[in-house]
Amino acid sequence: MIRETLTAIGQAGRHALETFGSGLEVRTQVSQVREWSFAMPYLARVTVANSPIHQIYVGISQPLAKALRDPARHEVLLEEFKKALVARVPAKRPIGAWEIVPPDGRPRALRGLRSFILRQQTRAGNLYLMADVASRGEYESQRQSGWEDDLAAQLLPRDLARLECVDSPVALNRVGSYLTRFEHDIELLVPVGDDEVERGCGVIVQQVKQNDRLLLAISVDFAKAALSKLAGEIELEGSFGAAGRVFRFRTRCRGQVALPLEGVGDLPCVLCDLPERFHLDQRRRYFRVQPEKPIVARLAVLPPPASDEEQLRDPSCAIVTAPAQTVDAEVVDLSFSGLAVTLTGEPPAELTQDSRVRMWLSGEELPQPVELTGAVRRVLVTSRPRGRYQTDLGLEFLTEGPGDRHGTQLIRQYVMAQQRRLLSRRSSDAEPVSA
Repeated sequence: MIRETLTAIGQAGRHALETFGSGLEVRTQVSQVREWSFAMPYLARVTVANSPIHQIYVGISQPLAKALRDPARHEVLLEEFKKALVARVPAKRPIGAWEIVPPDGRPRALRGLRSFILRQQTRAGNLYLMADVASRGEYESQRQSGWEDDLAAQLLPRDLARLECVDSPVALNRVGSYLTRFEHDIELLVPVGDDEVERGCGVIVQQVKQNDRLLLAISVDFAKAALSKLAGEIELEGSFGAAGRVFRFRTRCRGQVALPLEGVGDLPCVLCDLPERFHLDQRRRYFRVQPEKPIVARLAVLPPPASDEEQLRDPSCAIVTAPAQTVDAEVVDLSFSGLAVTLTGEPPAELTQDSRVRMWLSGEELPQPVELTGAVRRVLVTSRPRGRYQTDLGLEFLTEGPGDRHGTQLIRQYVMAQQRRLLSRRSSDAEPVSA
């Protein structure tokens, strides 16, 4: 689905450009990015509800803006892009909308596990399509709550809860099929020098057969130093969470490949062996860690969300505004999917199970303050001496906008960093095994 979505975006951009000149040659370069900040005088934001597209920033270069001449033609280009995109995106009943971003000079940022930039070059100027898209797993899970569990039940070992390792050829092929059909996000570690490791994220796009060897094509967001290492054969370490377990593996990179996007351009990927075994760390979907230094949370209860019909008519109505009153709490532990916090005293009357909250997290261990949305899944009030109370809350992360995706990504990076430190300590504390 990622390839089909990027193809639709590229084709829509080419169609919009060609409306201003017949036979206009358009060359498209596609790249996945970790984070991209930009400030452009001619910038718009396109959203497509009911589709795997979260948002697309459409930027016009200065030469292209001059070639368009009339600012009204900018709106014509956006409308043509939106209509072509809605017609091509791989989804049923998509609803497109666009808005002009105010030219205030404030930088915008593209962040997320699956953020891509499509640079469309013409002799008149360049069109920049900066997209945040969903994998098939994320898209289908939003449409059907049990889709991920059903796919895991079909392909992953049924006794996964009791296993410590997956290494049989049949099981390995099934795990490979699961990762490809899900278009799973993974974390990869690449050695870039003596005692130096570069961390990056990847998305498994498809399986490739090469010389009777089954390989995984992975789109990655590594920095240039690590990408140069991935041009040749090198051993990588990776991990991902699925079906209540954390999978760790080693694989070998076999070089790079460009996957065609139906004449639009190519998606650069690295080719890696299907791992010979997967080690299973723990029996829960996501690794849970406790902060070594305090992380403070501020919580505020949000009003009920807009209805699905209102969001389809106007996607902007789902944007969350910061409430005025907040409650202070301390983070007990964190995982990929949520966190547990404790606060002194009884909770406010409006803070109940299934209520939506806005969370602001800060602490010395976090790279920057984190802001995201969550849902209260557990409320436990216990009595303390001298008539006092303590409230424990279990919160699940919700994705209601680009800010939430960025906040969740920061939390996941922190959890994985903590996990690596714990695993490193266990390795260093272990007694050496004699031959």
